[in-house]
Amino acid sequence: MYSPAMLQSQPSILVTESGSPWEVQCSVDSIGPDFLCRLTGGDKHIGAVALSSWDGERAHTEVIVAGRHKEGSLAERSAHKLCTATRRAVTCVCGIHYDQLTQTEIEEVTRTAYELVKSAAGQLRDRRLVRALAAPDSTHARIVATLGELSCRIASFLATPLAVLLERHHGEVVMSHRTHFGGEVLLFAPLYLSNACLNDCSYCGFRSGLKFKRTRLDVGQAVAEAEFLATAGHRSIDLVTGEIPSRRFVTYLCKVIRAIREATPIERISLNLGALGKEDYARLNEAGATGYHLYQETYDPQTYFRVHQEGPKRDMDYRLQGVDRAAEAGFRFLGLGILLGLHDPVFELAALVRHAEQVLAEWPDCRIGFSLPRITAAVGQSEVGVEFPVDDETFIKAMLFLRLHFPQAHLTLTTREAPKLRDLLIPLGITKLSAGVSTAPGGYSVAPEGEVPQFSIHDERPLADVAEILRELGMRPVCS
Repeated sequence: MYSPAMLQSQPSILVTESGSPWEVQCSVDSIGPDFLCRLTGGDKHIGAVALSSWDGERAHTEVIVAGRHKEGSLAERSAHKLCTATRRAVTCVCGIHYDQLTQTEIEEVTRTAYELVKSAAGQLRDRRLVRALAAPDSTHARIVATLGELSCRIASFLATPLAVLLERHHGEVVMSHRTHFGGEVLLFAPLYLSNACLNDCSYCGFRSGLKFKRTRLDVGQAVAEAEFLATAGHRSIDLVTGEIPSRRFVTYLCKVIRAIREATPIERISLNLGALGKEDYARLNEAGATGYHLYQETYDPQTYFRVHQEGPKRDMDYRLQGVDRAAEAGFRFLGLGILLGLHDPVFELAALVRHAEQVLAEWPDCRIGFSLPRITAAVGQSEVGVEFPVDDETFIKAMLFLRLHFPQAHLTLTTREAPKLRDLLIPLGITKLSAGVSTAPGGYSVAPEGEVPQFSIHDERPLADVAEILRELGMRPVCS
């Protein structure tokens, strides 16, 4: 999808669906920065006209129907879809008429026409996304502009035997941990609120393309989950959902945050919800959330578009800017990360470092944290293809590099990793550790049996056991 050809001027799109006994045609032409869509079939006429405009965040659509024609709904939906894809004004002129169609045939023609609109919208959206990334002042362009020397340094670091690195840096890491964190390791648990998601990401157990019953906890159920975790000893949680960037969903999340704050002793609530607008970030911050995690997954555009096949997450440029919007909205604890296995770890780690440096330069009063999850298949799902496998030794080196480069940053280690590896990594600068985890909505206390988790857990030890391991390693476990 990501190629130089996408940057060339391609003002028009024509998509045709042929089939007995009718032919439906969708054409989209540029008019300056805006677009005109024509949906036609059968006897030519104008049955309805819809105009959709973009306000900076959402499309607003109006429709006029000519006489007794019935294309109003199709014109409205089509204009709205294209405006959302292009973020420009779109006029849709709709005129489709065939004599003596049955109701079933009318529905089939309408469905066919809208599928053509969706195809055109996808093409126009992808052109917009690629152009945004390629702009010389884009976040991505600024990240990759200075990777050369850093990439060489990371490649050399990852190529060095682990034993040599440990001998060289172990004392430095231990001293840094004591200096900046007092030897403390924050224990937390993710609380999954929903597995509904608008994105179709090839590596995720919640991807929209998978067919299973979706769950969203109500406020009472979310509080029950938080109470369960608090009883186990947790005072720090990450609220996690599939990505549904709507104001209604953000309103629900604000209610959940306030209810957990009021009903439980939970002290720290971080969020992992996807990229949002500044206004929505501000609402969540005001509701009592203390941190925001927005993992880029991959900084390579070709890989990014390949694995993020549909949904709002496909907008790579918008996601890259999301951390800055969160900081501008008031969040001071920000989490960045990559999903190891998608692309070359040298490039990904270098891009992650540069991104973090840019965020800190813009928002020096913010605290940055990192997570480097490796691709893990969901329970009941086939194994996810891993293009660039990252073995345990490379994983440890990557975490060690981040600790040395960012001595004051949090390093998070999740239960995707096995107990033995987690115990080995903790003394090398880990400052945030999940324990006693479920990755299914309601998985602690309220979920029905068989609820689908996001990914498989490899360390099932309860909070108390992990806390004891930390003490044995000379660390001080904290839960708030």
